[in-house]
Amino acid sequence: MLGDELAESTLFRGIAAAAVLIIFILLALISRLLIQIFLKRIRRRDDPGIPEIILESMRGPFGFFLVSTGLLVGYLLAIGIENSILAQLSDTKDLAIKIWKVSVILTATFTVAHVVDRLIDWYLLNIAESTETKIDDTLLPTLRRVLPITIYAAGALVAIDSVGVSISPILAGLGIGGLAVALAVQPTLSNFFAGTYVVTEGELKEGDFIELEGGPSGYVEDVGWRSTKIRSRFNNLVIIPNSRMAESIVTNYFSPTPAMNVVVTCGVSYDANLEDVERFSVEEAQAVINDSDQAIKDVEPFFGFSNFGDSNIDFFVFLQAIDRTGTFTLKSELIKRIHERFNVEGIEINYPVRKIVYSEPVNSDQGGIFKTESDEPSME
Repeated sequence: MLGDELAESTLFRGIAAAAVLIIFILLALISRLLIQIFLKRIRRRDDPGIPEIILESMRGPFGFFLVSTGLLVGYLLAIGIENSILAQLSDTKDLAIKIWKVSVILTATFTVAHVVDRLIDWYLLNIAESTETKIDDTLLPTLRRVLPITIYAAGALVAIDSVGVSISPILAGLGIGGLAVALAVQPTLSNFFAGTYVVTEGELKEGDFIELEGGPSGYVEDVGWRSTKIRSRFNNLVIIPNSRMAESIVTNYFSPTPAMNVVVTCGVSYDANLEDVERFSVEEAQAVINDSDQAIKDVEPFFGFSNFGDSNIDFFVFLQAIDRTGTFTLKSELIKRIHERFNVEGIEINYPVRKIVYSEPVNSDQGGIFKTESDEPSME
């Protein structure tokens, strides 16, 4: 009688173990089917949204979780059956639970890393291109490479801790090793953090013309994490470490706008009519603005006399170009027009002039005593 009851109990446990495994497998298949049906209903375009990305990424891992849980429960029921072959494996209960924990943690780690990677990719394709700043375009690709490594490392540490191994020595070793690595790659890290500053500031963009204090100048080609590349006016590529960029005074000729001021200086004889000089100069500057595509049309030219020079009364003419390249064109054209107009109107631009004053008449028997204002005068 007792033997019959034991046999029935063994049979019942065996059937329960198989039933549990089958139920969990069916649940995994049903959940996968439901997720697939839901995805078809919410999917309205070829480019998936955030809910679709999350559901697609969790579909496989969630099914694996259900199947692995069914296997664990079925195995625990099976090894609890007395007088069976699997009863000899009753001591492996804790090992089975640890294996299940590790598999679940690693699956969850893989899922999180995959979801994060796909979300960053979705952001770069759908949002980053439409934003005004380029910070996300530069920051997210690097973050996309660093985050999975961080997630996998954290998952591995949690998995190790779940099996009863203390991770404190590992963390201490990683800290010491990280300090040693940081000291070894200090210049690289310096450039990296300086690059973070340069990128997040957003003051330098591709196409800007910049000049470093006491250093090179040129058009920005690329702002990276280690260096900034510029193209000089000789069409050469100059690579500047970001640590140098962060410590230097940088002039951005394209910020806040690409428009740049053009100032042409000149001088006219003291005998010239200054009213005519001003009128002719403004007329020629306005003509340059009207005729050139490189000039800002809504900015009026400005004229002013600056000082009494040694040979001329100096003046300046101000106008504005659309960018740095336009300043060279406008300045050259305005100089030619003012020079030609002054020649036509008879307004003289003197060469450097020095007057020599004698203290007494000069004759053939006595040398004159004189004084000058320059070592290299042009005598009149």
